[in-house]
Amino acid sequence: VGHPELCSKPCLYFAMGECDNGESCEFCHMAHPKRPAHLDKRHREMLRSMAPSEWAALVMPILQKKIEALDDSLETRAIFGDIASGFGIPSGSMVSSMPQRSQRMLILTLRSMCLKSLLAAVQRGLSQCSQGVDEAVDVLLQHLRKLTGQAAEPIAQRLQQL
Repeated sequence: VGHPELCSKPCLYFAMGECDNGESCEFCHMAHPKRPAHLDKRHREMLRSMAPSEWAALVMPILQKKIEALDDSLETRAIFGDIASGFGIPSGSMVSSMPQRSQRMLILTLRSMCLKSLLAAVQRGLSQCSQGVDEAVDVLLQHLRKLTGQAAEPIAQRLQQL
C-alpha cells in the first residue's frame, strides 16, 4: 500500500519467486530500487550539528511537498501542520552555517528519500526538541496509509507525474 512512498521493505522471498504468504505478507511485493536513498554518516552528522529549527526548516518543505503529492486534503494538511507547528520554523530562508555544497548534497539526498524514510528521520532527529512529534508522525502515517488503501490508483498516478 502506498508504493513506493509508504510501503515496507521489499519481500526477499517474492523476489526469488518463493513467497508463500501472498496477501498476508507484511513486505512489499512490488519492484524497488536496488539501494534506496538514505542518510549516510556524513549527512547524519551534519543534521546533528544543526539547531533543531534549522534542521526543521531544511526538512519540512521537502516533507510537505511529498505529503501533498500523496494527498492535498485539508485533513492531511492539518495533521502535517501539527508536526510543523511544534518546531517554530521562522518564515523565510534560514542561513545555514554549513558550506553551500554540503547543504545542496544533503537536500538532494532528502528529496530522493521515500516519504516513510523521511518521516522516520524526522522522528529520530526532531523528537527530542518537540513533544508529540512521534505521535503526530504516527498519526500522519496511519492517515496516509488509510488513504492509499482506499485509492491506490490515483495516488500512484500522481507520484508518477512528479
